[in-house]
Amino acid sequence: MTLYIGVDLSGPSNTKDTSVAIFSGNQEEMHFKELMEGASDHDIYRRVENEQEVMVIGIDAPLSYQPGGGDRPGDRAMRNCIKEAGMKSGSIMTPTMTRMVYLTLRGISLSRGLATTSASIVEVHPGAAVGLRLSDINSVLTYKFDIAARKAIHTFLENERVIDIPEHTLQSTHSFDACLAAYAAWKWHHGKASFSFPPEPPIHPFEISC
Repeated sequence: MTLYIGVDLSGPSNTKDTSVAIFSGNQEEMHFKELMEGASDHDIYRRVENEQEVMVIGIDAPLSYQPGGGDRPGDRAMRNCIKEAGMKSGSIMTPTMTRMVYLTLRGISLSRGLATTSASIVEVHPGAAVGLRLSDINSVLTYKFDIAARKAIHTFLENERVIDIPEHTLQSTHSFDACLAAYAAWKWHHGKASFSFPPEPPIHPFEISC
């Protein structure tokens, strides 16, 4: 079995809002296994450093920035994709924007640390992971502040064979987004991404997918 790990990352001074959802699965389905809330970088490293299972980690944060500032090519491509699906373009923010730069800083640092393990790493967008697959676009647009929308997406995930997500996980948008990040990583790992943008190393070493 493979571990699919979703990380809903926050800025480096606000780690209480970082959640990590861990699932165990194969190509057909994955089962909820573990939730870490308020996770620091060291908490995440400790959890994965001695793990014997194959690991696929989806991180919801920019894992690189564009030299000179502005959007990366992958940001522009994903923004155009989600706009066509009826999602808000503002959910894809430039990595060096004032509101994003500290998250980008942590994303770059964490991903480079995790890259020293055996894990496969992909940058993901949890909202787009369901927004590009779910016909109920209203739930996608409102799930951040509406638990009824999160419950609707939860039902969708169960139909997708994402199994055993505890009900209490839906109470926190950070924890629920971590589950969606794991879902995006699972789809990516099995070649079923709804959107993907290839890595461009060394500047952009990780694929962007959902």
